[in-house]
Amino acid sequence: MSAQAQKVAQQASGLLGRLAGLSKPIVYNAKVVGELAKQVYTKEGMAFPTGQQFNEARKAVESINRNSFQNVTLRDVLKGTVYAAEVYTFFLIGEVVGRRNLVGYNVKSAESHH
Repeated sequence: MSAQAQKVAQQASGLLGRLAGLSKPIVYNAKVVGELAKQVYTKEGMAFPTGQQFNEARKAVESINRNSFQNVTLRDVLKGTVYAAEVYTFFLIGEVVGRRNLVGYNVKSAESHH
């Protein structure tokens, strides 16, 4: 093997070693999430849907007519717009309350920390 090929092999081996080191916390966290999900699944008494439930859901989705949006009136659109504006306004009020300021956040400059 040439010197250049050995160098490339060493670099690849080092990279694989670092990747293996990084995968340990990922695998651990995945196992923790899996165990937590299993506990929630059993505690809540959850179960996979049966074939009949799948068929019912498929039929419900298929029954939605693509032309059903033709029945929407201007009044419905305006009502939805007002509801969306209300939700957005409550969001903005929550932002102001969270900041405790009407405009922007009170962030201390880096100079004041020294």
